Order: sequence, then structure tokens, then C-alpha cells
Amino acid sequence: MAIASKSIALTIIFLLVTCVSSQRETKFLNHGFLGANLLTFGSSKIHPSGLLELTNTSMRQMGQAFHGFPMALLNSNSSVSFSTSFVFAITPGPGAPGHGLAFVISPSMDFTGAFPSNYLGLFNTSNNGNSLNRILAVEFDTVQAVELNDIDDNHVGIDLNGVVSVESAPAAYFDDREAKNVSLKLASGKPIRVWIEYNATEMMLNVTLAPLDRSKPNSPLLSRRMNLSGIFSEENYIGFSGASGTVTSAHLVLGWSFSIEGKASEFDITKLPSIPDPPPPSSPPPNPPVLAKKSSNNTKIIIIFAVLGIFGLIILIFLGVFVFRRREIFTRGPRKFSYQTISSATGGFESTKLLGERNSGSFYKGQLAPTEIIAVKRVTCATRQQKTTLIAEIDAISRIRQRNLVNLLGYSSKGNEIYLVYEYVPNGSLDRFLFSNDRPVLTWSERFCIIKGIASALQYLHGEGQRPLIHGNVKASNVLLDEELNSRLGDYGQGSRHSTTGHVAPELVETGKVTRDTDVFAFGVLMMEIVCGRKAIEPTKPPEEISLVNWVLQGFKNGDLLQRCDARINKEELVAREVLLVLKTGLLCANRSAEGRPMIKKVVQYLDGIESLPRDDCFFSGV
Repeated sequence: MAIASKSIALTIIFLLVTCVSSQRETKFLNHGFLGANLLTFGSSKIHPSGLLELTNTSMRQMGQAFHGFPMALLNSNSSVSFSTSFVFAITPGPGAPGHGLAFVISPSMDFTGAFPSNYLGLFNTSNNGNSLNRILAVEFDTVQAVELNDIDDNHVGIDLNGVVSVESAPAAYFDDREAKNVSLKLASGKPIRVWIEYNATEMMLNVTLAPLDRSKPNSPLLSRRMNLSGIFSEENYIGFSGASGTVTSAHLVLGWSFSIEGKASEFDITKLPSIPDPPPPSSPPPNPPVLAKKSSNNTKIIIIFAVLGIFGLIILIFLGVFVFRRREIFTRGPRKFSYQTISSATGGFESTKLLGERNSGSFYKGQLAPTEIIAVKRVTCATRQQKTTLIAEIDAISRIRQRNLVNLLGYSSKGNEIYLVYEYVPNGSLDRFLFSNDRPVLTWSERFCIIKGIASALQYLHGEGQRPLIHGNVKASNVLLDEELNSRLGDYGQGSRHSTTGHVAPELVETGKVTRDTDVFAFGVLMMEIVCGRKAIEPTKPPEEISLVNWVLQGFKNGDLLQRCDARINKEELVAREVLLVLKTGLLCANRSAEGRPMIKKVVQYLDGIESLPRDDCFFSGV
């Protein structure tokens, strides 16, 4: 009955909003919320002072508050820029604080079925992570949920369609005077100011924090490149959601400023409502009366129990250390899945689950749980030694975690087959975007971002991980794209596997040994493929265009290098300086001499603009 009433109320609100859509706002400033155009749901309420309370310190509450009119954040299928700033405070209950609040952009204000606690009143176990949610949230989380990959119990995260953050960091603000981040406790009861800004042109979302008495820091806490055109719609509701669980906090919002295509207005902090004092801690019960005299028998009993208690405590400590050490030994290394689990997750490796086939194995989509989708690589080992070697390498690569690498979750084995379990990356491989017409054409900014992501992954593998790893198979089909078209390099660290024709460095043909230099060569060719939208070798082309590297080099010699760019890219979106930078860097990497190629660290510096490219005549030498 309550759910039906809420649905009717939301329908009425929607009709009223539709009727006044011509009055849609593009900016507002609220010092407190008395008389503000705000709709409250659940446990949220507005105090007489104007203070917005999402939850009080009662258990398992959730409350939302949304601006009364929708905001149009999509224009001709492209997202628009926005800027918002607000002041919040989290006052913990009698115990540990929980669970947090979030700034929300959603296509709907109806969160019927959402859970409190870790789900922040926005999602539940069945829809968490569902792309149909189309929800962007910035969470201020005060409880660490290990199962949701929370980094700690005091962090800020950017969430898409669920509460597993795509980017997060411990709560802090940048001190411009000391040029360093200073930790900030979210549940301190003190007001904290937040700036959330999205630049639609650069597709960059920045989140910045600071105490209320500080000006906006120069450096954001979180900065994430995101294409939000698939998230936003022409009718977006913006607001806040807070939730508590078995641990509680009062989640409060003091003021809110918002603007489309412009900077959010500044606050006058003297006009903000004050935060009520937290309730005083309950006084301890009076001490029981002390007996004037105690018999000697009672004293002996107390001594005996005290001695026994000490011995018991010592035994428990030793048992605890033993169990911890044993658990640490047995949980170290990659997760081992049973074959039955993997077979069941992939439907017995049925053909409809097949994602693709490579020389090194076949990939299948699987589902371990309602919200845990995986990709399984099925590898057939020719010899027992090959299987033993691969399992040994799995131990090393399972420890690797970097944002532009596909994470290996674990493995399974049966007979002469190994099943590598990876996280699932939804948009599939890069080659389908470059060399076929069944995917949208990548814009230049997306391609440049993809290239820089691959370079970052290779830099990590070559020198920033626990031990250097050679990829050995850098090519478009081994680059996956996530929901925001960020690049994720996969299929790494699995022995000496040669790249396909066109990506093979000359010395690799002679020695058969993959090195950092052969990876750099392959990456140079891949950069040119991404810019030009064609494969490294295309036999059907005219003789002078069969080899992509030679074709790009001729373009450089003739002074028409920009003409080598993929003709499908909108020319108005091209940034000539970046296109030339990538193609020239690709030529440097594709030098026939290993000594003439830059290290991947130097390549990253070129692409980031930290280092300048060498003089032009270097591009003719050895290519």
C-alpha cells in the first residue's frame, strides 16, 4: 500500500513538473532550504533553520531530496557541462559512523526497492551495477564494504549505475600553501564544502573537497575522464541521498549551488544554517557500592579466576596468531575456482557465450553472481610443462592491479586445459571499433585517451609493478574498452607469444625473444592503427599503402601526415597537434633498430606533453 501511494505521488509530481517544464531552471543557489524548490522522500526533512536532514542517528534509514524541476544535461545526444557546490556535515551516532551520503544525478526520483546501509538508498543487490540505471553519483562513504571494493571507511568515490566506484580516494583536500593533500574526516560533525564540475568538451569530471573555512583548492581530489552522454538524458533529477545501517549518522546538507554551462554561484557562509549540537553521551551508571569487608574466601576465588583468565587469554592469543598465519598462507596468491563453478557460469562454454577466439585461446562470458560478470579464457596446454609454467605465471599476474589493465581474478584447471578468470569489460575489443562497422566511430578525443591509457598500462608492466612483465602481444584485439571507452590492456604476462604480422619487431623474427623493446615496437604500430583506422598490413591496398608504417612515413616525408587520419573521424573534432604527436611518436617506436626506440616511460612523457619530441630527422632514421 505504501509503495502504491509513493508511486501515485511521484506520478503527480511528474505531471506537475511536465506542466511547468517551460520554467526549467539552469542555475540556483540555496543558503539553507526553507522555501527552496526541493522535494523530500523517506527520512529526509527540512529543519526550521533551513537545514536539510537526510537521516538522523536512527538505524536503517534512507532519505532523498531532489531539486523540484528536472535539468536538461543532454543536448543533441551530447552531454553538457555542469558545475555544482554544496556544504554537508556528517554527525556520527553513539558508535561508529555510517553509512554516508551521495550527490545524485538520476533519470527518476523513484527509489522504491533501494536498500539502506552500503547501498546509500539508491540501489539494491539485484540492480547494483545495472547499466539501465543511468545514474551518476558521487559518494561520501564512512563504512568500508570489502565486497563492494571500498578502499577504506573514509573515502570519496565516483559511481556509475551502482555503488562500486569507478574512481575513489581517501577523503582529503589539497593544501595550496603546503602543496600536499591533507586528510579530511568526513564524519567529524564539521561542515565540508564540495565542488563537482563536469567539462563536457574534455569529458572530465572533477571532485574537490575542503573545510568550509578554506577557499577552493587548486587541485581536485578526484579527476576522471568520462563520457556521460550515455548516462544523462533530457530529464535529469539532481539531489542527495543518505543512508544508515546498524551504525548511524545524521547526514546534513547546509547549502547547495548548481549551474549548467557555467560556474556554480559562491556561498555566503554567514547565511548557511548552523549544525545542531550532537546529543550528549549517556552518563555511565553509578558505581555499585563497595563492600567494606571481603572475606578471605572471596579473595582466593578472585585470584584463582584471575590466574585462569590470564592463562586462557594467552592460549587464545597463540591460537589467533596460528589461525591468522595459516589463513595468510592459504589465501596468498590467485583465487582457485572449481571447474564446476566456471562451467556453470559459462553455461558449459556454450557457443552463445563465446566472446572471441585468439591464437592463444577462446574467451567466454560468464556470470558468477547477479552482479559479478566475468570473462573466461580457455587455454589448451600441449604439454605438462606448459601447464606448469602457465600456472606459475598466473600467481604473478593475479597480483597486478592498474586502472588500464584487465584484472585477473583467478583460474581453474581440468585435464590439459587452464581457465583464466578475468573481470568482464563490457564494450569488447578495440579492433571491432577500428576495423569493422558494427561499433560507433570513435572520436579523436576518445582515441587519444585510449592511446594514453595503453601507454600507461605498458609503463606499469615494464617497470612499476612488483616485477617487470613483458606483454608480448600488443595489438588492438587485446585492448578492451570499458563502459566509458577507457582502454584496458588484457592478455598480458603469459609467456613468449609473438604478435601478429605487422606488429612484429625485426629482432623478434631473428631471436624469437620478446622484450620491452618488442612491446614498444608493437605499441608504435598500434598507435598508427588507432589514428588511421586501418590494420598494419592490408594486402589489397596499392603497393605503397600495404604497410601502414611505410604509408605513415611517406606522409611525414611529403608533409601531409594529417591526411593519414581515419576519414570517418569528424574533422572538426580533430586536434592537429595531438594527431601529429601520436603519429610521430608511433614512428619513433616503430624504429627497426631496438636501440633507436624510446623506453615506454619516455613515450608516456611525449604523449602527456612533459617531454618534447626529438628533431624531425630522427623519424627517418631506421624506420
